[in-house]
Amino acid sequence: MIELKNVVFFQKAINSIAAFINEGNFRFSTSGFSFKAIDPSQIVLVNYSVAKNVFDKYDIEPLFVGVDLSELNKIMQRSLPNDRMQLNIDENEMLVKFEGELSRSFKLPLIDINEEEVNIPTPKFDAKVTINARILKEALKDAGLFGSSVILRAKANLFTIEARGSQGTLKTVTKETTNTMVSANSEVVSKYSLNFLQNIIKEADNESTVVLELKSDAPMKASFKIGESTIEFYLAHMIL
Repeated sequence: MIELKNVVFFQKAINSIAAFINEGNFRFSTSGFSFKAIDPSQIVLVNYSVAKNVFDKYDIEPLFVGVDLSELNKIMQRSLPNDRMQLNIDENEMLVKFEGELSRSFKLPLIDINEEEVNIPTPKFDAKVTINARILKEALKDAGLFGSSVILRAKANLFTIEARGSQGTLKTVTKETTNTMVSANSEVVSKYSLNFLQNIIKEADNESTVVLELKSDAPMKASFKIGESTIEFYLAHMIL
């Protein structure tokens, strides 16, 4: 059995993953919980993990089980702020129980999914941008006025977001401040889907930090903390 007194961070993590992945394998090991999967369009890879000591109780045999993320997300969205969550697995079902002002139990059938392990890429990036989540979200909202994609540029202490469309163009420049830090070996320019990028960071707390790792005309890595856990996304680039 796994138990969490603070359900909110796990609820946010599942919602973040379910934006891209309909089903996948949960791995419970002696060190904690992890989830790795690629979305059906092969555009986004998700890597999420929670250390064993983050849970209030973690007493579960090592397992690798298939779960319908869409259905689990519906269940997680029904948790209330002060609920305590218990999660257990038997041979055929996942049992999710919320204890608070109400006591509720949900059973979700396990599903068979290809057990091939997803390999996490280890590319060498040329730039790293550490930026306040709220600032990044606002800049992407601006980009949405004109385009469905964004061009990200990083060089010598500057990070630029550009969007172009038939109705106009946007150029947002962020300089190094307490909210933004940029390090780059050379100028980096790459293009990405705006919708995918917005969905990637939607569950980042507004005052948290998002780390973007970039390389010209190459996939990017976006990562941030959700509670005491870390979530990573690898987003494929678009042709400039």
